[in-house]
Amino acid sequence: MALRGSAFLVFATLISVSLAKVTLTTNGLAATVSNGNVEVVFKADATVSAVKVNGVNIVSTSQKTFYLDWNENGQVTFNPSELKVGENSDSLAHFYWIQNGASNQFHIEFHYVMVDGVSGIYSWAKYINSQSGTVSLGETRTIYRFDSSILTQGTNQARSGTLYLYSYLNTQTKVQDETWQLADGTYYTKYDYAGYLRETSYQGVYGNGYGAFVISPSREYHAGGPLKQDLLIHQDSLIANYFVSSHFGTSGLSAPSGWTHIYGPWLIYFNTGSDSAILSDVANRAQTEKSSWPYSFVNDDAYPRSRGTVTGKITGQPKAAVMLYDSTETFDDQQLGYAFTTESDSSGSYTLTNVRPGTYNVVAYPLAGQGSENLATSTVTVAAGGTATVSTLNLPEPGNIIWNIGETDRRSDEFKYSNEPRNYLYETLPPETLTFVIGSSNAANDWYYSQSKAGIWTIQYEDTQDGNGRTLRVALAAASQSPHLIVNINGHKIGDIYFDNDQSVYRSAMQSGKFHSNIFTANNAQIVSGTNVITLQVSKGQVMYDAISLQRG
Repeated sequence: MALRGSAFLVFATLISVSLAKVTLTTNGLAATVSNGNVEVVFKADATVSAVKVNGVNIVSTSQKTFYLDWNENGQVTFNPSELKVGENSDSLAHFYWIQNGASNQFHIEFHYVMVDGVSGIYSWAKYINSQSGTVSLGETRTIYRFDSSILTQGTNQARSGTLYLYSYLNTQTKVQDETWQLADGTYYTKYDYAGYLRETSYQGVYGNGYGAFVISPSREYHAGGPLKQDLLIHQDSLIANYFVSSHFGTSGLSAPSGWTHIYGPWLIYFNTGSDSAILSDVANRAQTEKSSWPYSFVNDDAYPRSRGTVTGKITGQPKAAVMLYDSTETFDDQQLGYAFTTESDSSGSYTLTNVRPGTYNVVAYPLAGQGSENLATSTVTVAAGGTATVSTLNLPEPGNIIWNIGETDRRSDEFKYSNEPRNYLYETLPPETLTFVIGSSNAANDWYYSQSKAGIWTIQYEDTQDGNGRTLRVALAAASQSPHLIVNINGHKIGDIYFDNDQSVYRSAMQSGKFHSNIFTANNAQIVSGTNVITLQVSKGQVMYDAISLQRG
């Protein structure tokens, strides 16, 4: 069965980058830029008609590509009215299109820079709310489509493989939103190649001797928190570069009047060679770009090139995720500001470098233990060239834990199937009912990444009445399809909760969506000496478990 277009046979060695003169020519709103390695031909609407690498055009002339758009009661595409040239020298060309803010839209500058000696082109977008009121959108992104008869493979760093074509998928059985069951019984969805943004420094497509990638040396400008996920690549040789989206449980953007934000820069990088050489080269290039951040060629007060460093210490549970963000929103759903994330080491120490000057909220949550409800907070002010130290953040670790299933890290990553590649198949596999016996069952094999079907999961354990009540922590890594969870202990209802839909489980998320900390209590009379039974009933929807534990007292 042929999944690809006609083969384009190219056997190239890894691209040899020359230091050729950069040339930029403009004609009205159209532009062509080249540096001897790559030539990019832009149309008057700021989209691209050709990307020539070693003289070969690797984009299709029949599909729109290199476009910026957003969702505002339907998809709206960037519509420039001006093209300006910031610099045009033998070593660097900087040019950008401007869309003046129409009613209820952002004023947007869409920038490109090409330099000598780099096989690619840098880009960023500056959004300004020049309206008198709030401007909102559900998502905004740039999209890069390439010739699917040449670049047949894709990677999001976590996985690589052959990308399907819509022409083939449209002959298969559609299961749901962009999800198909194929003729051999397997599944494909465009969410298979989604990923965690802040764990991904590049994504792209490649094949037949050519590669095209989006390299993101920093994710400071993206919405969401440490576990923000989004689409990265999918069918038809498409690279997605989302700044804001409501995928996987986050919100859209509502920006007040006067708000300004720079998304980027990122590098659209091109290379040649065998598949393995291309992947090795882009990984090395991503490290080179990280070491060059912040970029010296961006001259904008909204993009400070002089940065600071932040250090701090976590006590209690020392293993933690740490985030700085400069908006007043909830940290894992922030949309308006800039954010920096890291993890503490085994002693609880952490360092964040290249932090933009400003005042930040600081949050930390545990990546081990049972304190799933804990969130430590502080503030810090960062000066250019300076080092700021955050006051000590404490994440107390609960004591008197009788038993636990997993440890908290806001992911279901300790349970069955959670570390499999994203695919719709896995939500069909967990059973409707199961019994997990504390002391003999194994979390990695007997507890599943998702309770994805209506039914009852049972936990059996031995206990003795001792005059104390019990605290049951049920931390959810995700809640999809507006689930309803009922919790009982020995037939006594101790929890009955409805959750909003985070759209994660059924979109092939394997470890997380929107996190929920839940704590339930049972009194001494509800505990029996001998075998005790806890039931977790999902009457509708789907949930992922992060960690479950029972505490004496």
